[in-house]
Amino acid sequence: MLKKVVVVHLFDIDIPGKITFIESKTLTAGETPTVVDTDVGRIGIGICYDLRFQELAMIYAARGAHLLCYPGAFNMTTGPLHWELLQRARAADNQLYVATCSPARDAGAGYVAWGHSTLIGPFGEVLATTEHEEAIIIAEIDYSVIELRRANLPLLKQRRGDIYQLVDIQRLNSQ
Repeated sequence: MLKKVVVVHLFDIDIPGKITFIESKTLTAGETPTVVDTDVGRIGIGICYDLRFQELAMIYAARGAHLLCYPGAFNMTTGPLHWELLQRARAADNQLYVATCSPARDAGAGYVAWGHSTLIGPFGEVLATTEHEEAIIIAEIDYSVIELRRANLPLLKQRRGDIYQLVDIQRLNSQ
């Protein structure tokens, strides 16, 4: 095992007439963002609801991740509106690759997943995706594209540290 991965943000939502889900009744949020060094690069891993939090993705990018992976199971209420949108936003905002994997849809299940596993490029472009059936994505990731995109659109250099900052509390506390 390379690393233990834990969900950082718990899925506690209530959309009247649609879905109520309270993960905090059964789970405890993790304290540590997970970055794994592999032979295919540095990967930041979030779980499902973590995809909604740009700050976590920014921490992964600041820690040198080239790829963010989010296994998740957005539902039939949030999936159609947010699943691809959030993946594309995390990739474009941080100029890196984002991969998501979702279970296939089972309309008879108590919790129905949206499906649509996807790979997004560092410009926010959809490189590969599935529908809601069982499927496997095979796609090539070229990390040199990250540097090209960052040179073309130098977001990191243009951030206004005089107005706002991202603080990595764990790194700050370990110094």
